[in-house]
Amino acid sequence: MKMDDNSSIYLVCLTNDGGLPLFTRSKGQSKALAFAEQGMLYGVQMFAQNHGVGLQSTTTEEAKVVWKVFHESVTLVLIMPDDGCSDIHLNTLLDHIFHTMVMFIGLDTLENIKNVERLRRDLKVCLGVIDSLLVSTEFFGSVCEAVDVIASPENSTLQEPLESFVNNADSTFGCLHCNGHLVVATDKWWNLTGQEKVLLASFVDTLPSGTSSDVPIYLPHASPKIPHRLLSISLLPGVVVSVLCLATPTLAEAETSLVEAAWRSHVESLRACQKAAVAGQYVPKSLGIDSGILGFLIVNTDQHKCLSSCRLPIQEGSAADRRPLTHTRRRQVLNSFYRNTVGTLFPACHSPQRKDPSGDIPATFTHMVKETYMHAKDHKCYAIHSDMYQLFVLCSVAVPNYALRSISTDLLTTLTKDKVFLDRSKSS
Repeated sequence: MKMDDNSSIYLVCLTNDGGLPLFTRSKGQSKALAFAEQGMLYGVQMFAQNHGVGLQSTTTEEAKVVWKVFHESVTLVLIMPDDGCSDIHLNTLLDHIFHTMVMFIGLDTLENIKNVERLRRDLKVCLGVIDSLLVSTEFFGSVCEAVDVIASPENSTLQEPLESFVNNADSTFGCLHCNGHLVVATDKWWNLTGQEKVLLASFVDTLPSGTSSDVPIYLPHASPKIPHRLLSISLLPGVVVSVLCLATPTLAEAETSLVEAAWRSHVESLRACQKAAVAGQYVPKSLGIDSGILGFLIVNTDQHKCLSSCRLPIQEGSAADRRPLTHTRRRQVLNSFYRNTVGTLFPACHSPQRKDPSGDIPATFTHMVKETYMHAKDHKCYAIHSDMYQLFVLCSVAVPNYALRSISTDLLTTLTKDKVFLDRSKSS
């Protein structure tokens, strides 16, 4: 299969019984796949299936093609440039996409397809979130299966009004998002799976700025067949409070009676959090991160949340200032480093409820890999795997190799000391 460019992505969703197309998506400088090409992809998969072969993926000269069948009802086919990474990541993406469909229309509808035309119409509501998963550039959560968070001084301040708002809505499930990142959440919200938290954050981030919504949501793992109401109310541009509730309160009641009582005295904290998120400052400036570090990603594999920053301040004349990388390039490098490390050297961090970790491969080592590093022309990377954390650090090429480990371990200590990234009430 020929790719139009090295950033093209194709996604095809078909009925498993008959190969009828439900939707297609394409990203990058790519044209939509022709109906004949979709039929060819389905035909290859069915040929293998009819001969008792489970077709998972194949690689062409320019691309990797991955097939995945869900509940013997829906087939997803993903075509992306082959970057040499483990199939784990492509299968995780397909798993996210299917459960996005579940989140909006329920598992029963997908398991028992009765009217293809109606299903096509119903699935349109999913496409905004699916598109964000395919081309996400500002988030690591969908790759890590852990929700992106903000760690700021305002976190502990904003926990109290959130709890008050959620309790007054007669619920125990609530959270505050800022520009698609989770700021604070209730304990029950944290008990959702990593995938559920990621997909809910993606949905909230796709809402038009300044608007509120009241939509039925199926929790893909906790409640895939019975919907809940998800109220999402804009407090400031990009700042949204969400609560999972029953028949009451109505959206109008929540906006007129509950919002002001809970949040009025905390507007300045909300604005400070909003300002930091807009600037891409997801960690406090006071942390004292080494000047040679250009960016980092840390994943809490226990609580399924991740914290990243690619906009660390650069000191004039420092190692990072000598060979600067753009913020976009930093994020691309970290993403690539993560994808090349996890699944080959480090284990993937799946939600415990995920039943089908297809694409996972057994370790090729007789021991657990704890640390690794990579050296390129314009940057260096170092990664650490511990019992609860995976840390990926991007450093300036000017940082000497012997210093990579020490500044990375110091950063891990900084991010985890005093529960900066561990305690839910302070780092959610």
